[in-house]
Amino acid sequence: MLLQNPARQSWEIEAADIAGIRVQSGQLGSGNIVEGQSWKDGYLIYLPLSDTCAYAVNGVPIEKSAFMILEPGSEFCLSTQFEHDWCSMFIPAHALDLQPDLEAPEGDSEKMICRTTRPNIVLARQFRASVRDILTTASSDAAFESSMASTIAAASLVELGTAIMGGRQPSESSHPGRPRLPREEIIRHSNQLFAEHEGEHVSLAELVEAAQVSERTLRTAFNECYGLSPVRYLQVRNMHRVHRALRKADPDETNVADVLLRHGEWEFGRFATRYRRLFGELPSETLKAKHR
Repeated sequence: MLLQNPARQSWEIEAADIAGIRVQSGQLGSGNIVEGQSWKDGYLIYLPLSDTCAYAVNGVPIEKSAFMILEPGSEFCLSTQFEHDWCSMFIPAHALDLQPDLEAPEGDSEKMICRTTRPNIVLARQFRASVRDILTTASSDAAFESSMASTIAAASLVELGTAIMGGRQPSESSHPGRPRLPREEIIRHSNQLFAEHEGEHVSLAELVEAAQVSERTLRTAFNECYGLSPVRYLQVRNMHRVHRALRKADPDETNVADVLLRHGEWEFGRFATRYRRLFGELPSETLKAKHR
């Protein structure tokens, strides 16, 4: 690595390992040239963050809201001229659920490629927010990386990484076509899943699998029955689970973060906003309520 045009003598990198997935965020006070070969056991997804600095990989500019993707063992040269920020995610190859034509090619590393994607503002915002929230939670709560919340966070990162790399998202591809079950049966199967996993996190993919319909059909059934999408229903359901847990907890023996992590929540700020909108108070106020 070669540094160039330093504007400030600073080099800050935050990192966290979440169920085998490594996320990083960097703030560099200079431009640099980084040459090398990526790890052979996974994929690196890199997102430039600074509008005032041009990024290029192997001589190809990385456009704003576009990603650099390093396939396993690929050679690269990443260059910047000025101070800049970035974030990245490394995902083990076995964790990614890709379309057959995106699977890692067989043979030696010379067949692996370094490439850039087309700009995608939505995915770039999601990626940046996910990395930021995970790093914030990991640095503020040591229990995060071993909690259920980290497992859920890792699953969401894999799904996001699959979308960035151009692969399919499993929840969208399961059981395509017309519904095989009427709305009442879909809801019944969903409630049965909730009963079987009482006190546990239930994902959208698990709902789709239990109902044996497409995500679109599941969404229609939930909107007709509850007036909510499945994602929003799961969100509200978990907020009620957290609410009950906070009311039962002793504030002298636990804190809000512990309860949230046990219930699969790691985006504390966003959760608190949704929670207050629903219950009219912050999670911390619920926890302390019975001791007032």
